Amino acid sequence: MRLVITTLSMLCVIAFGYALAGYGSSLFGGGVRLDYIIGGLSAGVIFGGLAMFLWYRHRKDFFEYDGDDENLS
Repeated sequence: MRLVITTLSMLCVIAFGYALAGYGSSLFGGGVRLDYIIGGLSAGVIFGGLAMFLWYRHRKDFFEYDGDDENLS
């Protein structure tokens, strides 16, 4: 589950990057790409929300401590 949540988090960052690319294309003379902006923002919110939901449902798995690492301190 950790790999799925990490993958969804990275997809969220990539999708928001597409939204920034759609806005930043005007800096290079291309004009604002609304399809990139809308698609990137919507995909970023969906992937981020799904990652947060799955993390919330499985948060006990992330913070388990079994006491085997006594020599760490």
